[in-house]
Amino acid sequence: MSRRRVNILFVMLQMEMGGAERLVYNLARKLDRNLFNPSVAWFFGDRILKEYKDLDIALYHIPKKKRIDLSAMQNLGDVISKNKIEIVNAHHFMPMVYSFYGSKIKNRSSLIYTEHSEWEIEQISWKWRMMGRYILKRSDAAVGVSVQVSRAIQEKLNFEQSKIFTILNGVNLVSSTKGSDRMVLRKELGLSTDDKVIGIVANFRRVKNHIFLLKAFSELLRDFNNVKLLLVGQGFDFDPENSETEIRHFINEKGLTENVKMLGYRSDIPELLNVMDIFCLTSLKEGLPISLIEAMSAGRPVIGTDVEGIREVIIPGKNGFLVSTNDVVSFKKSLLALLNNEEMCHEMGNESRLLAANTYSLERCVRQYQDMFMTIKNDK
Repeated sequence: MSRRRVNILFVMLQMEMGGAERLVYNLARKLDRNLFNPSVAWFFGDRILKEYKDLDIALYHIPKKKRIDLSAMQNLGDVISKNKIEIVNAHHFMPMVYSFYGSKIKNRSSLIYTEHSEWEIEQISWKWRMMGRYILKRSDAAVGVSVQVSRAIQEKLNFEQSKIFTILNGVNLVSSTKGSDRMVLRKELGLSTDDKVIGIVANFRRVKNHIFLLKAFSELLRDFNNVKLLLVGQGFDFDPENSETEIRHFINEKGLTENVKMLGYRSDIPELLNVMDIFCLTSLKEGLPISLIEAMSAGRPVIGTDVEGIREVIIPGKNGFLVSTNDVVSFKKSLLALLNNEEMCHEMGNESRLLAANTYSLERCVRQYQDMFMTIKNDK
């Protein structure tokens, strides 16, 4: 007799890909379908990405207004009821709050809260922090994507330590693209054969600090001409952190339009990583950045700001460099060191790939989530 599959609903803010959304996508894609029946719900933006359509799972858009929206809570509760959801895994604080009614009041589902950065917990107001503590006391588990995030869940939200799981983000190792395919993509992007390419994959939010990268790149062009910068990501109208207007203004004001390419949302991240020579992440704050780990898995040397989350991934002098936030001079020097030394680039890229494979594999991440889901299911 076959075992009945566990119905799991992942709840997230939006479908457009950021780090959290990519993790949810990978979990829904990789969970053992003999054990689990995954589905996904989200609040902002009604466009369904092709990647999610191709998963062949149930997808639920729950429209939410900017203010407190009780109807969104009710609608999410209806989804949980009608589909007999047994485990709700909410990613980020707001989805966790909105999942509480449907999972714990209207139904008897398990509720698991996954948080992706310490700073997001720190910015929760006192009022909502009290609400979060109330909800978490009645929840079944919480996941931190790093030790620091797990500690913040325990200390700032007073959650029981025995119910906190630390599960490091995982990524698929990015395979090398065939030379001919890489050349076709370079041509499509308007890159010449002798261009060096620097890249970042991050949605346009102020916390990602794109302006810092652009300032360093502007200075770099004084000493290194045949270099291009790829900005992969987008801003969102509903996001108060949206920095796209500022980024476009800076590029135009500094005359960088010929050297900076804004690519918007892309589904071909592995192929783009294989085009890049150097990957950068300039965030002011981070959790455990999936884009950075993906770049490492593609064998790229990496440069990042010396902040929590990034400093856990980059080993200075081994697989890349750390620079102080907004230290343009040091950032430019790090870029030049790599651009002028192909052997260093190659060696650091190899170290990046080894670190990603040994510590941040997607298989390990999915296995730990599956084990947690089954433990919680069996404890009910």
